[in-house]
Amino acid sequence: VALGPSSRLDASNIHPAGRELIAAARRITGAAGAVAISSRPRPRSATGRPIAELSCILPWGAQLGESPVWHEAENALYWVDILHPAVHRYDPATGRNETCETGKLVSAVIPVTAGRLLVASQDGVEWLDFASGRLTPFVSPEAGIADNRLNDAKCGPDGAIWVGSMRIDASKPTGALYRINADGAFERKEGGIIVSNGLGWSPDGRTFYFVDTVPGLIHAYDCDPATGTLSERREFARIPVADGRPDGLAVDAEGGVWCAIWDGWCVRRYLPNGKLDQVIEMPVPRPTSIAFGGPDLSTLFITSARTRLPASTLADAPLSGGLFSCRPGIAGARISLFEG
Repeated sequence: VALGPSSRLDASNIHPAGRELIAAARRITGAAGAVAISSRPRPRSATGRPIAELSCILPWGAQLGESPVWHEAENALYWVDILHPAVHRYDPATGRNETCETGKLVSAVIPVTAGRLLVASQDGVEWLDFASGRLTPFVSPEAGIADNRLNDAKCGPDGAIWVGSMRIDASKPTGALYRINADGAFERKEGGIIVSNGLGWSPDGRTFYFVDTVPGLIHAYDCDPATGTLSERREFARIPVADGRPDGLAVDAEGGVWCAIWDGWCVRRYLPNGKLDQVIEMPVPRPTSIAFGGPDLSTLFITSARTRLPASTLADAPLSGGLFSCRPGIAGARISLFEG
């Protein structure tokens, strides 16, 4: 809706103003990379197995809910909304969701020892004081690349932060992957990525998984769990565009690789050999990311998005943008705490 002084928004110019507002909204959404990956969601179909315990534990209506991560010391789940910039802390025991408005785009949360938090923001990796919302710079691996932003991030078994980047409008393969030490020193590990997304490691730390969303690929690498050295990149799984596109990723204690499928109404589990093992049906078309949590890491938390969904789809999937959980019968692999 266009609002303004009636003298400036009469019948002759309200429609042009409306078109400009719509164009601006699309540019803002594009800044999160949503345009390039917003294929129209395919119709809902029963291709997977419903899980009786799957429920929407927080019908939040996030525009682009993302990056769930379990904070073991707090028994809480952190997650973000990229398009309504905020970091959230959800307590499964009480159902309470606390919100920290950041005032700038934040795409991932990294728990740190001694109760501290780091986030991947539009300005690099920054310290976050959740109580006040204050952000303090830590390191910016792409400070000189104005058209890029950071996206998903996790602490690896080597104790370093691994974070991917992408072009702001996701139009070119200018994204990369970085490894950041506790002292802020970083190295570029990979390039030529369009939309860097989910990342994770096998339970022994010797295989690294990394998603490039636009071409629908989950890459796998041999990884040295002590040094973070990568080698032997290969295609682990390819998701056809007609099925949706791979987004966030988590690995379970048996080495299974779980991936949220944007526009696919589902979460998939792949065996360590890349074979599709199971599909969990979702009541929303755009699950975005996943994380194992709970005291025994046996709960799977799933974030979702409602951005750019047509009204007809939202009518069929009113819980889009909610936070979901289920117990798939397998615990997650433990994620390291950063010791920065």
